[in-house]
Amino acid sequence: MTVPKILAIDDEPALQKAMQKALKNENYDIVFANNGLEGLEQFKKEKPDLILLDLRMPKLDGFEFLEKINIKPDDPYSVVVITGHGNDREVERSFELGVNFFLHKPLSLIEVRCLAKRCLEMKEVERELREHRNSLEKLVTQRTKALTNQVRFQQNLIDSIPVPIYFKDTDLNYLGCNRAFEETLGFGKEHIIGKTVHDIMPGKLAKIHHHKDLQLLQAGEIKYYEVSSEYPGGKEHDLLVFKALFHNKDGSIGGLIGTNLDISERNQAQLQLELHAEELKNANTALRVLLKQVNENKTELEGKVLDNFARLVNPYLDTLEADLANTRQQEYVKIIQQNIKNITSAFSQKLSSSYLGLSPREIQVADLVRHGRTNKESSGVLNISVNAVEFHRNNLRKKLGIQNKKVNLRTYLLSMD
Repeated sequence: MTVPKILAIDDEPALQKAMQKALKNENYDIVFANNGLEGLEQFKKEKPDLILLDLRMPKLDGFEFLEKINIKPDDPYSVVVITGHGNDREVERSFELGVNFFLHKPLSLIEVRCLAKRCLEMKEVERELREHRNSLEKLVTQRTKALTNQVRFQQNLIDSIPVPIYFKDTDLNYLGCNRAFEETLGFGKEHIIGKTVHDIMPGKLAKIHHHKDLQLLQAGEIKYYEVSSEYPGGKEHDLLVFKALFHNKDGSIGGLIGTNLDISERNQAQLQLELHAEELKNANTALRVLLKQVNENKTELEGKVLDNFARLVNPYLDTLEADLANTRQQEYVKIIQQNIKNITSAFSQKLSSSYLGLSPREIQVADLVRHGRTNKESSGVLNISVNAVEFHRNNLRKKLGIQNKKVNLRTYLLSMD
């Protein structure tokens, strides 16, 4: 575990001794500087986690030091100003230069110790949140890319079908269509998506389609009906319109999908009734195949992504683990390999679900407990104290509803698979 480093910049030996006394039992690495110039050198050399800064010093005072280091919100250190004067203007200017807190002389040893601990904890939390945010951004980018590829594949799939296909949401706005449907209307998707049938078709025909759509949404049954529609060029076509509902992942109605079959020639044939029944059967089969194929392709795409991940990433992790001589580094590699498997596991999905409200650190501790790691082993892996691990374990028991119950935490977590 990394020992926090504190840089104390003050020209008073007595104050330096007081800070040394206040922090001597806290396992900190304390570096002292007698003025702003020395402090600037030590700042560049030591890269401290916390700076305790006097404002009035020779050579380079505290304000000049602050202007030199140019504090930014995401800097990995906090700055606490120590002053025996501290008028309002000095306080205001200190905050403008990025100072986090103030300590007033004469110093209280307890105040110094507590404030130092608070500042270091805050920066550690900021670091963890920043890492979590970066991880989420990366995951969102990956998921977005996968979904984009999936949507593109599905669009190519329906574009390859010569029968006009379209789909609408529950408000009966067009969500998409294939190229064949565009050709029957004589304009492209940009004039179709987001519009209703009243926006793109003649009034009488639009009313028929709208009425049938409402019936489908209310009854939930597959609908088919015949209409006459004028194609570009002015020629009338007899169409067999076939529609069915599609559902969201949670089972709710997502909208409807439809297809138009041109039955003009069939209606002119002598075997009109037989052809009508056959076309309807073929349309039913085509629609079911399409829905099944879309779901199968989605599953196949997800499988390929996971398979590629296993083939392209896991071999390198295995090689890295074999080449590493450092035991801790090998342990990190093993944890990475295990967590890769957990990404899609029911255990990770359950722990990450919003109703549990677990923090990223609590999920990490839960994963280590589940794999039989002791508090000491977990603290070494996560680079936190044993007390911190115990704190997170207690929070896990509270959020999982097993506090004050004779239930083993690891056994309970394993039962969640």
